[in-house]
Amino acid sequence: MRPFLPLLLAVLLTGAARAQQPAAPGIALLVQQLAQAPDPLPELPLKEARRTLPQARQRYQRGLPTGISFYLTARVLNEAATPEPVVVAVDTWQGSHISGRIMRLGPNGLPTPNAPVHLDEAAVLDWIVLRPNGTEEGNFLGKFLDLEERLAALQD
Repeated sequence: MRPFLPLLLAVLLTGAARAQQPAAPGIALLVQQLAQAPDPLPELPLKEARRTLPQARQRYQRGLPTGISFYLTARVLNEAATPEPVVVAVDTWQGSHISGRIMRLGPNGLPTPNAPVHLDEAAVLDWIVLRPNGTEEGNFLGKFLDLEERLAALQD
C-alpha cells in the first residue's frame, strides 16, 4: 500500500493547487454578464453550445492538459429557489452528473470559486475551455452577450 501514498499525495496537491488558481478576466466578465442577462437567455448561442457539448464533455473526460481550465454555464436554483444562470468551475464529470464550484465575484472584482454545486448535464447551458494565455473555446453565450453590449454601445 505504501507505494500508492506518493501518488495519492501528488493527486491531492495538484487538485488543491488547481482550486486556488485565479480565473481569467474572461470568466469575470461572464459572471457579470450572467448577473445582468436577459430572461429568457438568447436561444441561438445556447443551441450551438448544446450541439457541441458532447465533444466538450469527451475532451474533459479524457483529461485536459495541465493549466487548462474547464467551466460550464448552468442554470441552478439560488437561495430563493429561483433558477439562476451561473458559471461553474468543473471538478468532476461522470456520466451526466457534474460537480463543481460556482464562480462569484469577490470584493476585489476577481472571480473566485465559492459554493459547491452538484448538477445534472441537463442544466448545462454552455461550456468554456480556458487556456493559461486567456484564449478560450466555447463560451457561445458569453461571446453573444459581449457582442450585444458592443453593438448597444455603438448606438449610444
